[in-house]
Amino acid sequence: MIETLSETEFAPSTKENSFIPNVFVDISDFMDKKLKIMKVYESEMAEHPFPRSERNIKALATFRGATVGCEFAESFMLLKEIL
Repeated sequence: MIETLSETEFAPSTKENSFIPNVFVDISDFMDKKLKIMKVYESEMAEHPFPRSERNIKALATFRGATVGCEFAESFMLLKEIL
């Protein structure tokens, strides 16, 4: 599962519905492209403090990057791996 910023963050999370990432991907080379692509979805974006603002998308990527030692990262919850 991919971590997605949405209005659901306005509600308190519970242990059962919390996102706990266990896989991270370095997107440092793609951050500018990601922000450019997100701007295509005008109805999904708004100004800060809206969760899907450019500022907050970059902030989450910065936080996830700091978690694993790179500039920007995306986080996932791996539920099943097929080898």
